[in-house]
Amino acid sequence: MKKKYETDLWIVGIVRQPLLKFIKKPIKKDIIWLYPENSFQFIADPFGIWKNNKLYLFFEFLDYREKKGRIDCTIFDKNLKKISTQNVMNEKTHLSYPFIIEDKNKIYMIPESSKSGKTYIYESIEFPSKWKKLKEVIPKTPMIDTSIIKYKNKWWLFYALPGENDRALREMNVAYSDTLLGEWKAHHKNPVSNSIELSRPGGKPFILDNLIHLPVQDSRKTYGGQVNIIKILELTPKNFKAIKIKSIAPNFHNEFSDGLHTVSGCKNLTIIDCKRQDFSSSRKWIDWQRRLGKVIPLIRRIKL
Repeated sequence: MKKKYETDLWIVGIVRQPLLKFIKKPIKKDIIWLYPENSFQFIADPFGIWKNNKLYLFFEFLDYREKKGRIDCTIFDKNLKKISTQNVMNEKTHLSYPFIIEDKNKIYMIPESSKSGKTYIYESIEFPSKWKKLKEVIPKTPMIDTSIIKYKNKWWLFYALPGENDRALREMNVAYSDTLLGEWKAHHKNPVSNSIELSRPGGKPFILDNLIHLPVQDSRKTYGGQVNIIKILELTPKNFKAIKIKSIAPNFHNEFSDGLHTVSGCKNLTIIDCKRQDFSSSRKWIDWQRRLGKVIPLIRRIKL
């Protein structure tokens, strides 16, 4: 879908508005914006959690010079004044979409790690900086943008899968389990959705009128062009039915108005990300330098 040197540059925003009010009529002023420190870096896929009167905001950090995402966390006080930012998870392969879950007084994270061919659930052992890898969520399944919610005594998991012809953007899969750390079973009708505007998860699911609502990415015009909210009318191990009820356009920031692909509630706040597209040739040289940086050590080894 992208041109060769079309570069997506994302930022994260904290909206001082609860999610349900944001979906109904989002405010577009007084948003706290987080920016990366340098050019050709981005931060995206934000998820927040309040703990001890502090907001912990987890997100993907990526530098195009390395082109491998990691998970960072920015901490704010109760008045949303920034305290610090730190890296909290970094693996050999790409990480993104750090979905945060609380269950039985424990905090878990399921980051997107499909490049590794596997998806793991981690438990916080020293919040927010240390995480223990517990198990694969579904063995040998490289899930993308995993989003989880407990509903009617079951845990439900929504995710995309990598593949050709933009499969990761147009198919939604569902799994279910009796417990968060138990065995997950694939939905009978997977993929339950086949639409580039109604499939890939784009934020934290929520309950409204006793039904699950899920933010999903709409990538018809561009990757992560906007977020749609779907209402799941029927959800059982054998049936799935959903409709779109709302579209949220990326018009919150004058310079970063080319995309929006994450919307998540966090108590009295809504967390979003927005992008701008860069079409300059600078990315070409960054890619060249990165490749050269990988080749030179190999040449040195050969000479030795």
